[in-house]
Amino acid sequence: MTITDRLDDERAALLFRAIVDSSDDAIISRTLNGTITSWNYAAERLFGYTAEEAIGQCITILIPPGRTQEEPAIIAELKQGHRVEHFETVRQRKDGSLIDISFTISPVKDRTGTVIGASQIARDTSLSRIAERNSRLLSAIVDSSEDAIISKSLEGIITSWNKAAERLFGYTADEVIGKSITILIPPERLDEEPAILARLRRGERVDHFETVRRRKDGKRLDISLTISPVRDAYGRIIGASKIARDITAAKSVEAQMRQANKALEQFAFSVTHDLQEPLRSVKIYSELLMQEYEEKLTGDGLVYLRFLRSGASRMESLVRDLLAYTRAANEETQTELADADQALTETLEGLAAAITMSGATITRSPLPATRMGYAHLQQLFQNIISNALKYRAKDRPPTVAIRGERRGDRCVFAISDNGIGIDPQYKENIFGLFKRLHHGEYEGTGIGLAICQRIVDRYHGSIWVESEPGHGSTFWFSIPV
Repeated sequence: MTITDRLDDERAALLFRAIVDSSDDAIISRTLNGTITSWNYAAERLFGYTAEEAIGQCITILIPPGRTQEEPAIIAELKQGHRVEHFETVRQRKDGSLIDISFTISPVKDRTGTVIGASQIARDTSLSRIAERNSRLLSAIVDSSEDAIISKSLEGIITSWNKAAERLFGYTADEVIGKSITILIPPERLDEEPAILARLRRGERVDHFETVRRRKDGKRLDISLTISPVRDAYGRIIGASKIARDITAAKSVEAQMRQANKALEQFAFSVTHDLQEPLRSVKIYSELLMQEYEEKLTGDGLVYLRFLRSGASRMESLVRDLLAYTRAANEETQTELADADQALTETLEGLAAAITMSGATITRSPLPATRMGYAHLQQLFQNIISNALKYRAKDRPPTVAIRGERRGDRCVFAISDNGIGIDPQYKENIFGLFKRLHHGEYEGTGIGLAICQRIVDRYHGSIWVESEPGHGSTFWFSIPV
C-alpha cells in the first residue's frame, strides 16, 4: 500500500467517523460475542451511557430481562451474513427506563469476507409509537362518534367520511371521497360554502353554524356544523375538519314549543285583557261604597269594605302588570337604533311625582344609542328606577345613578342606588315571575323585573344585579349592538 493509499484510507476513516458522530441515530459496533467496540454521541443521548462506560461492555447491558432470547437469534443471522432490518423491540437505558427501539444490524466482514462483528443502528420509536397509538385511538373515536365527522380540502373536496356520516347523509365513504362537499348543499344555500372556506383560509373556526343539508335520497336535514382548520407540521392550513349534528328533531320540538308558548301567551294576554273591565268595575264600586257608606258602616262591615277596595286595587295592579308581561313577549322586536338619552329623559319625566315624594337625587351620564325598541328601553329604565325609589333605606333619601357605555359589540347600562340591597342568595330569583323578597313591607306584584328579563331575552341580551344588604344595588343590562 502506498503512502497516498494510506492517506486516502485515513481521510475516509476520519470522514466516516465524522458522519457517525453527527448522526441523529445511535450507531454502535460490536463483536460477534456481543462486546461493544464503538459508541457514538447519539448512543450516549439515547441510552445514557458515555462511550467510556459502554465500550468493552456486553451489548446485553441494554437488553431488559424479558428479552435476552433476542440476542442469540440476532447473532445467528449475522454469522450467516444476513442483515437484520427494522427490528422493533424494547431496550433499557442506564437509568432503568425502557424505550421503544427500531434496530438495523449489519454484519461487518474482514478482507476475506469472514463475519467478525456487527454495526448496529438504533432509532428511538417511542414518539412514533405514541403518535401511532394516538392515531389509532383518534380513528376509533371518529368511527364510533354519533356525529358525522368529515374532512375536506380547502377546495371543498371530501377526504374522509366516518360511519356516522354514512348514516346521516346516506352516502358510503367510497361514494363521496374525492367529490365536492357541495353534493350535500341544497342549491339555494350554495353561497354558504365559499364564505366558510374563506374563513377557514384565514384560520378561523366556525362554531355551531345552523343550516340545512341534503341526504342522498333528497331529504333535507337541519344541521349544526362546527368546522375547524387543519394544519400541517409547519402550521400551514391544508384543509378542514367538519362535525355535523342532526338537529332536525330538536328543531321540530323547538318549533312546537314556540307555537305552544305563543298560544299560551296569547291566551294569557286575552284573559288579562278581559279581566281589566270587571276588575275596574269592582274597584270603582268599592270606592263608591266607601265614599257613600264609610261613616254609616261600623265594625266588621267597614273592615270588609276596606279589604274589598284594597284587594280590588291589588288585583288591578296584578292584571295590569301581567298584561305588560305578556305584551313584552307578543310585541314585535324592533332593531332600529333607540336614543337612550331621550328614552331616559321621558322615563324620568313620567316618574317626576315619585322622585319628588321620595326626595330622590338622580344623576346620569351620556348614554349610547341602542339597537332595540324605544318603548322596551323605556320600560327597562322605568321598572328598575321605580324599584330604586321604592326599596329605599328608611334613614336616607334615595340616590340613583344611571350610566352606560359601548363595550365591544354590546351596549351596557348600569343603574345604581343606595337602597336596602339584596342578599346575594336571591340575586338570580328576583328576575322570576311573582318573585318578591319583601311581602307586606313594600307594595308590588313581583312582575317588574320579570318583564325586564323578558325584554332583554328578546334582544339576546342579559340582565344581572350586584348588591349587598344595606349597601344598595346596581342593576346591569347589556344589549348586543
